[in-house]
Amino acid sequence: MKKHTQATFGILGLALVAGASQASADVEALIGSEVSGEISAGWDSRYFYRGLWFGDETTWTNASFSKELASNLTGSVNFFYTDVADDALSYSEGNIGAALSYDLGCGTLDLGFVHFRFYDGFAGTARGGVRGTGIAGNDGANELNLTYSQDILMGFSGHVTIARDLTIDGTYGELGVSKSWPLSDNVGLDFSLTAGYSLDSYYTFDGDESDDWTHTQISLALPMTLSETASLTPYISANISKDARDATNSGADRGDTEVYYGASLAISF
Repeated sequence: MKKHTQATFGILGLALVAGASQASADVEALIGSEVSGEISAGWDSRYFYRGLWFGDETTWTNASFSKELASNLTGSVNFFYTDVADDALSYSEGNIGAALSYDLGCGTLDLGFVHFRFYDGFAGTARGGVRGTGIAGNDGANELNLTYSQDILMGFSGHVTIARDLTIDGTYGELGVSKSWPLSDNVGLDFSLTAGYSLDSYYTFDGDESDDWTHTQISLALPMTLSETASLTPYISANISKDARDATNSGADRGDTEVYYGASLAISF
């Protein structure tokens, strides 16, 4: 594992577990009680994003902040960084996003923008190797996305997302359902199921279908409350590659159905 990744993850982990309450109070004093947010760090055995495999043994950190701007309207910003820790592939990524969320009463409509930065190219670079060209070597991307979510039946929630990548002129669509159950006072069970679709060759490569389903993902998580502001969430997921992803994922020996797992620590304020 890279030294800077170990240091980032270790420092955040200690802060989240040992100093969660104090950290939350300090953040609130700094930015004000009207701003809410979450700071988290995690580890994943595999990194899949929208059905596409990016690397194994990844660590990540995330910070999100939100504030009510008007009646039923909330603004938010999000900062994310991840780094592959295995010995074969160099891949690191940073995202900066902003969104407006409007409560429609029947559901919520989110309009967002994300800037992606690929520090080792979109497809990463083999350690000691040469960065890819074309899309595989892209240093960044910009995206506009629109999501509608609402409660549906029997405690399930659903969402529909449309995302337009302004860099490659590709479109991604997603359908998802989720539900949570309390198992005890401090432990819950979260279920989610998502399915993605590629339009206009949304990051498809040789052998992939350019306009087809990308993947299905099934996840189970066990969120555990550690304190008023801190939580620990282990999870397990299965990524099932479809026609717009299977050839590329299979070329990296990550096609068909891949089961992976991980955990995250978070503090909220």
